[in-house]
Amino acid sequence: MIKSLDKFVTGFFVVIFGILWYCSSRYQVKPSHYTIIVHDVFGKQTKINGIRTSFRTLEVTQSYISEYHERFEGYGFSIGQDFPIIKNPAFKIFKKIQR
Repeated sequence: MIKSLDKFVTGFFVVIFGILWYCSSRYQVKPSHYTIIVHDVFGKQTKINGIRTSFRTLEVTQSYISEYHERFEGYGFSIGQDFPIIKNPAFKIFKKIQR
């Protein structure tokens, strides 16, 4: 009796933690697009003709920023991230029920 109860309680917690892990990792949002933002000496956002400013990965963006720091010493560079819009289907179901 006690051995089966221990197995049941352990199995219950394993299932609960598995469900919690699945739900928390499912909606992890990663940026899909990175941009380089250029600032002049006074801190105003500017554009420099002839430089690439949009990238798909963070590593490439950081590499280009370090190269641009060496080339254009009078400017400052920072990274801008574009996050995708998350559309959760569960909320749509609740909205349809309320109508």
